[in-house]
Amino acid sequence: MKMDLMNLRDFRQGTLQGSAILAGIALVALATFVAFVATQQAIDTFFIASALVFSVYVVWQSRRTVQRLTESEAKAKQVAGHDILSGLPNRFLFNDLVDSEIGRCARNRSSFALFYLDLDRFKEINDTFGHDAGDQLIISITTRITRVLRQNDRLARLGGDEFGILQTDVKDPRDSAALAQRILDALSVPFDLGERQVFAGISIGIALCPQDATDRSGLMCLADLALYRAKHEGRNRYTFFEARMGEHLRLRKAIEDELRQAIANDGLGVEYQPVMSGDGQTMVGLEALVRWNHPTQGNLPPESFISLAEERGLIVPLGEWVLRRACLDARRWPELRVAVNVSPIQFRHKEFVSSVVKILQETGMEPQRLELELTEGVVIEDADQAENSIIELRALGIRMVLDDFGTGYSSLIYLRRFAFDKIKIDRSFLQYMEPSGESAIIVQSIVQLGRALGLTVNAEGIETPDQVEFLRALGCDELQGFLFSASLAADDVAAFAATAAGGYGLVPNMPLAVARAG
Repeated sequence: MKMDLMNLRDFRQGTLQGSAILAGIALVALATFVAFVATQQAIDTFFIASALVFSVYVVWQSRRTVQRLTESEAKAKQVAGHDILSGLPNRFLFNDLVDSEIGRCARNRSSFALFYLDLDRFKEINDTFGHDAGDQLIISITTRITRVLRQNDRLARLGGDEFGILQTDVKDPRDSAALAQRILDALSVPFDLGERQVFAGISIGIALCPQDATDRSGLMCLADLALYRAKHEGRNRYTFFEARMGEHLRLRKAIEDELRQAIANDGLGVEYQPVMSGDGQTMVGLEALVRWNHPTQGNLPPESFISLAEERGLIVPLGEWVLRRACLDARRWPELRVAVNVSPIQFRHKEFVSSVVKILQETGMEPQRLELELTEGVVIEDADQAENSIIELRALGIRMVLDDFGTGYSSLIYLRRFAFDKIKIDRSFLQYMEPSGESAIIVQSIVQLGRALGLTVNAEGIETPDQVEFLRALGCDELQGFLFSASLAADDVAAFAATAAGGYGLVPNMPLAVARAG
């Protein structure tokens, strides 16, 4: 019985222990379950929170992306409508502004003025001092013009050196005249470009809406015609459109376009005036003279289209065309020198020397047979650059000629500084010369000066045998003029040279007036 009790106690104790163990396991299981449930809820909560955070981030990022795209689009529109250098509206935006102003004025029955502005000789400044200096000048000009405008007026850069102004609420044309004068005054003070000071004039054409036209195309055309007249009448001035100017200026505009095409399409010509020895017996060279037989206007005088070429930025390609044509033709006359006139704008172009070298190489022309004729104005503007260019050209063997000698105030100064090979006495000294008169004394002094300096002396404009005898007695080296011949086509030069030994008056029975017309 005792044993049974012990066994029963052991069994009970074991049962209790087992129950305790089972209870413990149950508690652990329960705790584990509770923990699992809690953990699952935490995980769910974490995922839910993460999803919410991610959604918020996606929405925020999307809005930020949309904002960036909107800003980029606005910036792109801003850039597309504005000039990068000056920050001004460009031609496309300016067109929109003009259209809007036309509509506003039609509704309000008000007026506005359209200005076209063009810098005078900007290309010359660009070519002389470089494009960086040109960019700096554009920025400075933009600043000065902006200062004299009213808040509602709009300035735009339409092209390289072209600007437009929209002057709103114009009560009277005198309002526009006053603004134009303020602009001219603002630009009259020189501009500092690094170590240099330059003057930059500006020409202004003005058209009024609705007085002159009521559509953008018409207004711009009329303002451009007025600008063209301002340039033609002397530059650095303003001009209003007037109906009477239209036909003449349209003709000049048409000629400008046709000249551009003639240069590009080899539509010009070159004639050659013989240069004779000092006794008038032998042809020693030729001077190349550009000619243009216009398809509808006939033979145009060089001064008419050369000045036009200088105004409209065509003189450099025109000068290069003439030089190339003369060098090609000169291969026919291996014993003769050929002289080519060089425009001041062309000579000051920074690529001028290299362009001459290239043309000589292309044509096979010997540099020793080429003469380049410069006027005094070429060396006055920028003496240092002119001196360097002349040195480079003479090093190639090219002869440098100072044309129209005696007509300027500083010829003697520049003869001392620059290494010219020849001077040409201006024809004005010979036109009314008397053997004992003032002009004769000047001519004699020039010849003696040239000979003392070792320079070739050329006298142009010879029309009478008496002039030949006078200049021969002085020891003048070269003569040219209508007495010997008018300018010749390239095909006629050889025939003239064959008869040149007969002396002056080589074109028998040709009246002087006929020779001049040729």
